[in-house]
Amino acid sequence: MRAQQPRQAWLFPAPPGTRPSISVIMPMDRPGGDADRAVAAVLAQQTERAFELIVVSGADVDLPRDPRVRRVQIADRNPAVRRNRGAKVANGLYLVFIDDDAFAEPSWLERGVAILEEHEDAVALGGPDPGTEDASIGEQISDTLLSTPLAGSGIAAHESRKGSFAVRAPFDVALVNLFVRADAFRDAGGFDETIGYIGEDTDLVSKLLKLGPVLYDSTVIVRHRRRAFPGPYLRQRWRYRVKTGELLIRGSASYRKSGRILFFLAAGAGFLAIAAFRPSIGALLLLLYGVGVMALAVPRTRLPMRWWWVIPPAFLLHHATYFVGIVAGMMRGLLPR
Repeated sequence: MRAQQPRQAWLFPAPPGTRPSISVIMPMDRPGGDADRAVAAVLAQQTERAFELIVVSGADVDLPRDPRVRRVQIADRNPAVRRNRGAKVANGLYLVFIDDDAFAEPSWLERGVAILEEHEDAVALGGPDPGTEDASIGEQISDTLLSTPLAGSGIAAHESRKGSFAVRAPFDVALVNLFVRADAFRDAGGFDETIGYIGEDTDLVSKLLKLGPVLYDSTVIVRHRRRAFPGPYLRQRWRYRVKTGELLIRGSASYRKSGRILFFLAAGAGFLAIAAFRPSIGALLLLLYGVGVMALAVPRTRLPMRWWWVIPPAFLLHHATYFVGIVAGMMRGLLPR
């Protein structure tokens, strides 16, 4: 058994004489509201397994005086630093990562750990992160953009794909809903703190895939608050895709091997060339694009029918942001660090 971590004055203690089998790690930036709801959902898990919730925050947040809750305070806002710090003081055999704007289904912990126990060779597990039930129209548009197969994010977790399977690409699971064996997390070296915000999750899963299978299971569910379309969502996507472009140039094997990213860049460049030299053909391609995304999105969207008209222009802005963001990131990646 691994030696217990020394107790700190700023940590709520774990129950005396116990070692929780699960350590849930939640970075927290904005206490209150969704964060309180996220904490409550973890504490309400329907499981007999002992678990602890480690909240890593920069401020002195008000948390329930529950013996399962511990707090780590760290000023550094780098999410990789915060999650590594939470993992460092964790006692569990399983490390479970969730965000402070995500709400776990009641069976989340029990299902996730049970699946890992059943598959002893697996080192990690992820599951779906659909939008919240109380999502605004702006959030529902964002969820449509992420969850539509073929035209959306292309990420299994965001698409809420059905079934259970071993993932092939590190993008298929999301850090908002990720179970990792503690020994595998240590063997992988934890999160790369030099990457900073965006990309640290893909890097970790890439390293875990070298140690053993990483599973996806559609019964392990966390509902995740989406950034509302257009402003907050597009700003977030811009930051993500600029980082994607940087990592493409600066040697990330996961991104360079992604045929989806390379196909997307080629398709975008091809369309711009056609539209510049043959505008009539470009207009026809845009019409077909609009029909195509409607056919793919309508069966999956939760938007009321009166809002369906927004789907084609929203996808166009979504894809344009992706394309320009990746190109901008590639240009930035060519500059000296």
